[in-house]
Amino acid sequence: MGSAAQIDTPDEEEIRPGRWAWTVVVLAFCHASAVATFQVLNVVVEPIQAALKVSDTEYSLMQGLAVAIFASVLGIPAAAVADRGNRRRVVLIGVVIWSGASVACALSRSASELFAARMLVGVGEVFLYPAALSLIADVAPSRRLASAIGAFGSGGPLGTAFALIGGGWLVRHGDRVTLAGLEGEPWRVAFLCCGIAGTLAAVLLGSVPEPGRRRVAPSAAATPGIARNLAATLLHLRRHWQLFAGVSGGMLALSYCVFATSSWSPTMLVRVHGMSYATAGSVTGVAALIGGALGAGVVGVITDRVEGNGHRDAALRVSMGIAVLFMTTMAGAVLTPWAEGAALLVCATYSLLGMPTVVGGTALQQISPPEIRAQVMAIQVLLVNLLALSLGPFTVAALTEYVFHRPASVGYALAWTDGAGALAGIVAFAASRRAFRKQRG
Repeated sequence: MGSAAQIDTPDEEEIRPGRWAWTVVVLAFCHASAVATFQVLNVVVEPIQAALKVSDTEYSLMQGLAVAIFASVLGIPAAAVADRGNRRRVVLIGVVIWSGASVACALSRSASELFAARMLVGVGEVFLYPAALSLIADVAPSRRLASAIGAFGSGGPLGTAFALIGGGWLVRHGDRVTLAGLEGEPWRVAFLCCGIAGTLAAVLLGSVPEPGRRRVAPSAAATPGIARNLAATLLHLRRHWQLFAGVSGGMLALSYCVFATSSWSPTMLVRVHGMSYATAGSVTGVAALIGGALGAGVVGVITDRVEGNGHRDAALRVSMGIAVLFMTTMAGAVLTPWAEGAALLVCATYSLLGMPTVVGGTALQQISPPEIRAQVMAIQVLLVNLLALSLGPFTVAALTEYVFHRPASVGYALAWTDGAGALAGIVAFAASRRAFRKQRG
């Protein structure tokens, strides 16, 4: 199996700008739908806790562990299919599953039913993310890869904004709400709206063609069966384990910060700075809409420009800067005595939330051979779900309940969690920069 530097150059003359741009737009909308379904739980904390009688720690398991369970089982097989089959179809299956799961969340009558429905939500990310990035790597020009992934990544903050602003608006309107013919408790209507968005995403996918695969190694094309293809992927990772451990570990650390921040920032604004959940949802929603979406797009452009200046480790350089910003902005949001200042600093932190998707996806695509890209991303998503998604929200809740012993200390718990994750990321990226440059040639 050749190195990524030998086989990741696409045939630029075959690429039509309109085609790849529309493909990225549709996949970004799918990303927004998936993230909205995941994030809406974070702004309806108190209504669900009151309705279903769950504690902070139990709620954190619904935020993280529940989503990770099915994702852990199905992610790699789905990516193996994507590496050898129709990637658009893989994404479509994921859209249908997470949309149905969102409706099931709305119909839940107990904490166990909601937990079970949340398990299916995890299918969305593991079906979407690896297949979508593999597809984008084949359809976008190589010199625009980080920008294309940045545009795709901007769907995440847009989905977060949809969930937080919409969920906050619904919560503000009392115990029951009517919206476009939907009537019920606000948190149930919020999940139904996410299901409708997923249905629209499925329709839009019908306009996206499956692109041809560029420059797949002949040995990979001749390899029969998914099992052998997965074995080849694992062999490649074992041969380059130090490089992938450093890059993957650093991205896991940033993802740990992302999930801790997105899960508990609204609650931090409520408990530490006295905001209502409706106001906190609006603040974080606007932050995700403007800062998050802009940040995801801008970081792709920045990475491409740093790369254009001759830095082959551009994705890792930019990632280290993101980690430093995570450490400082969240600590400032917690420590400032002014609610307005906290809101601005949370907005600054939210501008970082979509960035690890972009730089992580770019870095792993750059060092992975085309025939195993989706599987490499699936393994990364698996690790994110098992570790970052499960431990990020849980760490904040556990520190709050068992170390600081009072709900108002959720801010300190969040600041310590983000600080530790960011520091670990910096160490991992610094250790892998030389191997990253060598792999890329």
